[in-house]
Amino acid sequence: MNQRIPRFRNAEIDEICESLVKQHEGAAYGTRPIDIVDFAIRYFKLRILYVSIAESDPNKLSFLSDGVTPITVYHNGRVQRGTFPEKTILLDKILNRPTERSRRYFCIAHEVFHYIESILTNSPVVSAFHTEFDNSQNYQLDELASIMNIRECQADRGAAALLMPATLLRNTCIQFTGNKPIRLYGENVFTTKDKEILQDIAEYLGVSFTALIIRMKQMKMFEKHRMDEYITTEMHLNGGKAGG
Repeated sequence: MNQRIPRFRNAEIDEICESLVKQHEGAAYGTRPIDIVDFAIRYFKLRILYVSIAESDPNKLSFLSDGVTPITVYHNGRVQRGTFPEKTILLDKILNRPTERSRRYFCIAHEVFHYIESILTNSPVVSAFHTEFDNSQNYQLDELASIMNIRECQADRGAAALLMPATLLRNTCIQFTGNKPIRLYGENVFTTKDKEILQDIAEYLGVSFTALIIRMKQMKMFEKHRMDEYITTEMHLNGGKAGG
């Protein structure tokens, strides 16, 4: 019998995650970045281990263990397949590099949300890999389905909501912008100044630039403008119309 996949609305995920983080942070909530490692270990009593994951897909970077499902790792110079205790988050050792901070935090938050799912559904922990999509790789259909399935999409939303809960993100934007709007031209274009501000915010929160943009779009935090306005006001090009 196929296991039923729990579905949560995005608004549910956002509110649940923010409430959990707020309870953990206490009076400090909204004033500092989320320490996702401390949140995972102290609030949920999860264990975090760094290992050399040796699965066939090199983009499998983290794993939440259910205590039963085996995982392939390098250990003592050998490829070994074994199980780890339930409630253990396994991270590939590459994520322990200082340059991988945003990916490390996101992977931890992703696996934490999988654990939150088990609490919300009153069900045992379900083992899960977090796999980064690599558009240069030729995936089999079952591999692609695994990456794009509902649980993984929900866990990505949950990870963003844990690392960038609404109050914290809004307070941080005010801190870095002086409460001035950040303009989004079209769907993807920012001024150089706003892009630098966004990069500073991402660095402060410990998230990637891309994750920050997606989250701020979800929360409708940008001031929307047309691309023709960008061309005119930022690129200073307003002539040469065809047929002129």
